Amino acid sequence: MRQNGNQSMGGQLIIQPNTLVFYVDESGDEQLNNQHHPIFAFGGVATVTEHHIPIARAWQEMKAATFPQVVGSLHAQRHIRDRLAERRRLALLASMAHQQLARFGTVITSSTIVPLDKVVPVACRTLANRFANVAEGMIQLNLWQAPGRVVAVFEHSSRLAQQIEQNLPDAIKVGEHLVPLEGCFMPKSVANPFLEMADFVASTIGKNVKYQLECDRTECTDNFQALFRKVGPPLANYIEVTAAVG
Repeated sequence: MRQNGNQSMGGQLIIQPNTLVFYVDESGDEQLNNQHHPIFAFGGVATVTEHHIPIARAWQEMKAATFPQVVGSLHAQRHIRDRLAERRRLALLASMAHQQLARFGTVITSSTIVPLDKVVPVACRTLANRFANVAEGMIQLNLWQAPGRVVAVFEHSSRLAQQIEQNLPDAIKVGEHLVPLEGCFMPKSVANPFLEMADFVASTIGKNVKYQLECDRTECTDNFQALFRKVGPPLANYIEVTAAVG
């Protein structure tokens, strides 16, 4: 991953026109040793420069109206619980129902055939593949032109930052183009709307896999259904890794 020089500018990322930005959070434990949550997942959202402001504004307005008690960052684990009132859940999902907003995810579970020391490298490779697929979808929708700039913004994790830097590829293949992949980290405390969305997506992926492992592999949670299955490609891209080779 190529480091972006804007990573410490007070939570602000300077982006030029025709920049595709991926906002990423993680869920679970890369050692897969939590018996109640034996997964490791990346999830998030993506959009282009030209649509950042209206999408962010819609989220902030929803947050102010639906979660008025929240000061600072909206945190899925703390504020978006399983028993969230239906009115709030629907408002949350509606604020992400933009035709210019993609969502993506990749997950490794305790059932995945992969050495434990390869969990993060494999997750980073499959995440980069999601980036490439989303980028191609953005081209199909005439939202982005290749070879444009691509930036991945990760919620900062002192536990994972170094591993992500080492294992996320420096470029992604988008059609005939090999596009450089820039990356940076942003703290949750800045309450960036897109990182809050990414947190919600990653949490939704984790809860969905947990539900499927415990209850029914053929069904999914309501939030996963709304975020991924009802949206579908090219704006929704998700994979559960069953085995990793090499």
